[in-house]
Amino acid sequence: MPYFSKFLMYLTIFVSLPMFYCCSSEHAPKIVFSNLTYQFPDAFIIGSEITTTFSFTNEGNVPLHIQKIESDCGCVATNSSSDKIAPGNKGEIRVTVEQDVGRFHHNVFVFTDDPATPITRLEVSGIIVSPVEYPKKIDLGLSEKGKSISKKIKFTNNLKKAVEITKYKGNNRDIVVTLPKKSIPKGDSIECEAVLTMNDLGLYSEKLTITALAQEVLPGTDSKELEISIQFQGRVLGGIVVLPQNLFLGVLDSSGKSLQKKVQIKTDGRRPFALKKITSKNFSVAASLSQKPHTTHEVTLTITPKVSSKSSGLVEGTIYISTTHPDVPKITIPVKAVNP
Repeated sequence: MPYFSKFLMYLTIFVSLPMFYCCSSEHAPKIVFSNLTYQFPDAFIIGSEITTTFSFTNEGNVPLHIQKIESDCGCVATNSSSDKIAPGNKGEIRVTVEQDVGRFHHNVFVFTDDPATPITRLEVSGIIVSPVEYPKKIDLGLSEKGKSISKKIKFTNNLKKAVEITKYKGNNRDIVVTLPKKSIPKGDSIECEAVLTMNDLGLYSEKLTITALAQEVLPGTDSKELEISIQFQGRVLGGIVVLPQNLFLGVLDSSGKSLQKKVQIKTDGRRPFALKKITSKNFSVAASLSQKPHTTHEVTLTITPKVSSKSSGLVEGTIYISTTHPDVPKITIPVKAVNP
């Protein structure tokens, strides 16, 4: 073979070598999941075990290493079938969800040594419900003293068998409950009527406790008994409101100088009332009180401290005003000042 022909042959081989090596398959793992998202088709009763598994294959030509698994919520626990998956072999990521009632959507991040996909995000979603759905809190709004309020309460049975309501009780006798029937079939709902009598002025807060019995052990427990607690809240009008509720006189004058403060005394209902007498503790108080019934009184208080010049620091006292209101015969106004 002529020298020049040999030179061309060797040159062709030499130039082709890098191309040959560049085209050869790279040695690396490759993680491929069969699916990246999963939505649970059915609702879970709280306390149930909620798990699903994501399968994957190492389609690379070297072992795949699972470096770590993290989630965006502490209520999601994960684990893998193995930390090292040989080429062509399969692995699994098991996801367990633990949380309260409501919808959930969580992300799980799988970290591997796959150079093309170092982080894979998996998603799980679904809904968790109570064995029996009911309103946890009912707002009664504003009402007058002695008025009865009726509220409908709906109960929905999410269990696979019927639930029997066995008993109920309130904090006192102000709550009367009427049940059309005591058994709630599976997947069905019933409504009961609760009648509340508003006898005490001011903020109203009563708890109704209902006990129900399931025909199966409740998930996450060893009991068939279910306690249902409903809080009723509102405000009963007809009392007396003082504005401001507290008086602060600031730093007292060493000469014992009197101070004047204006207060508004009114009813949050419709009953007019008169102011009869004013007394105090730690302070001398004078005021012109209207003996004529009104729903609102504007009063100017002339307050004189009764403290020794030797004492210093915070001084606290109280002003008492008696009224003709049948439900609020006396109102109290706290007073504070600083004695230098």
